[in-house]
Amino acid sequence: MKDVLAPSFYAGLQFRLYRHRFLLVYIVFGVTSLWIEILLLRGLHYLGLPLLASQSCGLTISVLFAYWMNVRFNFKVPVAKRNRALLYFAGISGLSALLNYAFRTQLLDLGWSYEQARFGVSAVLFSFGYILHRRYSFADRKQVGVAIYANGVEDIRGIREKIGEFPDFIHVDLIDASFGASDTDVRSYRLETIRAYWPQRKIHVHLMTRRPTRWLSEVLPYADTVIVHHEIDEDLAQVLKTIEDAGRQPGLALTHATTLDAATPFLNRITLLMLLTIARPGQSGQSFQIEALERIEAINKWSGRAHFKICIDGGVNEKNVHLLNVEFVVSGSSVLMAENPARQIMRLQTSNNHEAV
Repeated sequence: MKDVLAPSFYAGLQFRLYRHRFLLVYIVFGVTSLWIEILLLRGLHYLGLPLLASQSCGLTISVLFAYWMNVRFNFKVPVAKRNRALLYFAGISGLSALLNYAFRTQLLDLGWSYEQARFGVSAVLFSFGYILHRRYSFADRKQVGVAIYANGVEDIRGIREKIGEFPDFIHVDLIDASFGASDTDVRSYRLETIRAYWPQRKIHVHLMTRRPTRWLSEVLPYADTVIVHHEIDEDLAQVLKTIEDAGRQPGLALTHATTLDAATPFLNRITLLMLLTIARPGQSGQSFQIEALERIEAINKWSGRAHFKICIDGGVNEKNVHLLNVEFVVSGSSVLMAENPARQIMRLQTSNNHEAV
């Protein structure tokens, strides 16, 4: 195949197949389940079972087949979440079946065979069912952000060419000398450039400083979420209020040295709790600290957990992302140094449950 096709075409074909791999497998399982339904219907009816009972039995078994194959082999939903997935899958499949029945009846009146009507209507309703199943039945996709420094050390245009629109959000690290940074050449105007390159993406700005009010006026016009540290030298509650009053979402960051209890007084003021999971915040390419898994587990047990999201920043890659029971992850070197950054982003988005690594 590689010898016949141009290298660029072959690479593009591989990428598209990878990007739509869940959809393609979903189609295969869907078509197979339809044939199972039809064969069971015909077989049971031939053996004397009433038509309605044969149809119901065939439909039930085909739905269970499609559910199990997608859960086990396509989306790889973990055991703990399969009951929820089954409820959504059964509900969505039931709604789809009702719509299918309504349209199929019309086609049967026009002289179509049962098989023709069943496959024809299923093809029309396919997109409806697939979108709902991806959104609800198998909704464990992580939001992935790519980290960019506001300290003028990276080529933003080059990063844009590498990752395009594949990230769910852009994570901007602004580090000043008060946080022990070696590079204090903060160029906050880079935020305007980042916003221009990704106008359709959320911008999360992580203020790695002990004096966040120094930068708020320059950051707020371009940020959707502003994350400040618990370890600041200012009134944290007031800083969070300032961010919220500006119409932005406030977030709170904790280094590995800060206890989780320190965050509890501020949970009603934030929409995002970010854990830094590396030894030296502000430096890319470090290893993920495995102790963070215990912190994540503890946070997920908090009574007010539903009111905020968790973001992990530091050492995230395709080998550990499936361990992180959180909504957001930030990656820098894992994406930007990958041979195919766009594909790496997709791996991080779906490795949690959808891809064995």
